[in-house]
Amino acid sequence: MASLLLAISSLVFSGQLMAQDSQGEKVLIGVLAYNGEQQTLDRWRPTAEYLAQHIDGRPFEIVPLTHEDFVHAINKGQLDFILTNPGHYTVLEVEYGATRIATFKSRFEDRILTHFGSVIFTRRDSAIENLQGFRGHTLAAVSNSAFGGFQLAQAEFLNKNLDIYDDSSLKWLGFPHTDIVKAVLSGQADAGTVRTGILEKMAARGEIDLSEIRILEQKATTDFPLLHSTDLYPEWPIARLPDTDAKLAKQVAITLLQMPENALPAVASEGAGWTIPLDYRSVHELFRRLQVLPYPPVPLELKDFWQSYRDWILLMGVLFLGCMVAIFYTLKINRELKYSQQALSNHGEKLEAGINERTAELSAVNRALQEDIESRIKFENTLHEGCEILQTMYTISSRNDLTRQQRMQSIVDLARQYLSEEVGVFSIFDGESFQTSTFSPASEELSAPLDSDHALQALQSGQIVHLQDDSKYRSYVACSSPLPDHKSGLLEFASLNHDNVEVLEQPITAPAELGLRILHLLTQWVGNELTQLESEKKYTDKQQQAQLRFADITQREREVLQLVADGESNKDIARKLDISAKTVELHRANLIRKTATNSSIQLIKLATSAEIVF
Repeated sequence: MASLLLAISSLVFSGQLMAQDSQGEKVLIGVLAYNGEQQTLDRWRPTAEYLAQHIDGRPFEIVPLTHEDFVHAINKGQLDFILTNPGHYTVLEVEYGATRIATFKSRFEDRILTHFGSVIFTRRDSAIENLQGFRGHTLAAVSNSAFGGFQLAQAEFLNKNLDIYDDSSLKWLGFPHTDIVKAVLSGQADAGTVRTGILEKMAARGEIDLSEIRILEQKATTDFPLLHSTDLYPEWPIARLPDTDAKLAKQVAITLLQMPENALPAVASEGAGWTIPLDYRSVHELFRRLQVLPYPPVPLELKDFWQSYRDWILLMGVLFLGCMVAIFYTLKINRELKYSQQALSNHGEKLEAGINERTAELSAVNRALQEDIESRIKFENTLHEGCEILQTMYTISSRNDLTRQQRMQSIVDLARQYLSEEVGVFSIFDGESFQTSTFSPASEELSAPLDSDHALQALQSGQIVHLQDDSKYRSYVACSSPLPDHKSGLLEFASLNHDNVEVLEQPITAPAELGLRILHLLTQWVGNELTQLESEKKYTDKQQQAQLRFADITQREREVLQLVADGESNKDIARKLDISAKTVELHRANLIRKTATNSSIQLIKLATSAEIVF
């Protein structure tokens, strides 16, 4: 369908040209119709009418053309002026000798612009953040010959060391540029490139939302308000062809330069009039870099290559000779280094042997030091445990809530746990037999002694007996302490050998010196507690006997006894109790008789011992 329309357009245009040739009066301006024939006429026809009004005798007509139409019309000499984009103009300038006479001034809001560029964009939700991450994606563009619709973007990709043809997929959508934007937003392409100003115009018309678009490699250029990703290049030029009358070209140039910025033709063209022709060398440099028409790559012959790069070839030759000399010199040095390296290797082996020997000596010293450290740590731990058990002994002895029997039981339990033994017993030896006093754990009833031979050995020697791997016990320890009445206290602990049980480890016991000294101290402590217990028992028995002698006294006699103990006389007692002195003497006599004492002094002592008076 597009081919049919193009053929019809060409036939119509050929007919127009034949009619115009017959008149020989009209001045034809060929305009690149990138937005279609009708939009091109609507935009530029007011400019043609403006020229006709200011240049007498010559009517002007706008002829919308494609790139192919331009070639056909120029070859037939059917155009006087051309109005096209900078890239297309550069091709026509080189191939047909077109000469620019003015440059178009575009308008954006209240800003007047003489340059434009391209913008490369994608969707806001796209994973593409920059051009380096574009490999493997699809780019939508107008065509490979579109200046603002592709070639400027291609140059920007080259700036990032990317070949857009090899590193991505291209989708050619043709004009208008708005189709590129719609294709990207609908997901038909990953990204797109259009001329600057297209996105802003579509947003102003409500066709798109700029917040849905991400600009890739966005640049900021002073006095250029439009979104852009590329460098900026001069706007569209109007140019004369070689056969165009020079006087007419001058009149056209002057008329366009004098056009007011707000004139109807300027507004209709979406611009602000015209300015003097700008420098388009940057466009030529761009095409040379891209190696596209009018500067396609040309095979370089050997003669041309020599003439073009002679100085570089000579320099490279000198560098090559220098490198060869350096290589031979390096080989010589390497041989010398090889001999030196062998000598160093032999010396290194000897040095390594010496180091290994010294390392072995240091390792032995280090092991000895480590053993010493471990020994010291073990001793410190033992000392710490000894301090803890002494602190525990002090705590037990200072507890008033425990009876002496309970304190004795706690001390024996503490000693057994400290020595990590299974059972323990404290017994009393009166010279003939043993009597069990306290055993640990309290849930077991043990008879004393645990081992007769070793128990008698500890009593007779006064030393601590400490055995391991005995036939009866895995370990056994005994310690004695003297008691009153020619008695001795014996503290024994043991870990039993159990039938059918394989003993993998010996029980943990305290060190011989510190641990056994603490054991001796524990034995003395238990003995002291036992002595105090016996004394308290005797005192309690005496007290009970004294209390029995006061069992028959009356309440009045008890009152008299208390006042006598307080040192009161008979008269004072009689007055306080409201009785007669004779009665007081009678009560005192009864007290002496009932308690079987001989005097008041003995009576008071007996009452105090029985805790009758205080």
